[in-house]
Amino acid sequence: MTDDKPEPTAAEKVTAAMDDFIATVLRHLRTGLGSPLEELGLQKSQEELQNWRPDIPGAGTEPEQG
Repeated sequence: MTDDKPEPTAAEKVTAAMDDFIATVLRHLRTGLGSPLEELGLQKSQEELQNWRPDIPGAGTEPEQG
């Protein structure tokens, strides 16, 4: 038995992936349990965000000199 549904478009696939991502992040914010980045397999990204330093002058949170 074949499925008569057409293949989802690229936009539909992206929308579904973003819905899943946002649901995961919001669930973690609501419950306060664990890290959404860890569940999403983005642990390395979390480590990079914790150690982030702006490499472009003026891109960080420091006040402008002038």
